[in-house]
Amino acid sequence: MNRVLIFGGTSEGRRLCEFCAEHQIPAIYCVATEDGARAAAGLSGIDVRIGRLNAADMSGLDAELVIDATHPYATAVSQNIAASFKTVVRVARQSEDVSDCLSFADMRDIVSWLKTQQGNVFVTMGASAALPLAEFVDRIWLRILPSLESLRICLDAGYRPERLICMQGPFSVQMNRAMFGECGAGILLTKNSGAAGGFSEKLEAARELGVQIAVLEKPSESGVSLEDAFKRILEL
Repeated sequence: MNRVLIFGGTSEGRRLCEFCAEHQIPAIYCVATEDGARAAAGLSGIDVRIGRLNAADMSGLDAELVIDATHPYATAVSQNIAASFKTVVRVARQSEDVSDCLSFADMRDIVSWLKTQQGNVFVTMGASAALPLAEFVDRIWLRILPSLESLRICLDAGYRPERLICMQGPFSVQMNRAMFGECGAGILLTKNSGAAGGFSEKLEAARELGVQIAVLEKPSESGVSLEDAFKRILEL
């Protein structure tokens, strides 16, 4: 049996892998894409598995400790993980204060709201937002991960290449400010991705420029901090 099984693709997943490597604790790291795998490339004792897994695929894996460090908005993946293992340690991100932002429960509400708004929109929700927002392609600049899969999704949805920013974050306040300003954005559409996702830097840049901020609400979750997950690993 493997000692640690980590589901990730986020900065938390990378740090968990680094922690295991540093303490010479063998681990399997499951990520959906090549981009996520690069974060753990070359780490000693880390067996990286690439590919999207369903509940049946997960049932073939086993470990003393299973950690779910997937993105807080990847709820379907977390549900599969919880259904596949008796005990799962969920690493939860702390939400940032969005009291001065417009908050929306789902993408349908965002689309309905956008139909009442004018001006350019800067979207930092990744390629998953491409199809839901496709009717606004002439107003949107979309920041996505620099992967062929993400780029293809956006191009197939009708986005022009000059409206796509393929870069790996998180980004500084200065970088966000430059991007928002260059695009003449009047609206920022984003997720409450927490400190690890550079959320506060996006908000600060938007506020400095007077850009209206619309946030897709983070699904409710319970779990432990990254530091507590480190402690659980050391207890093995």
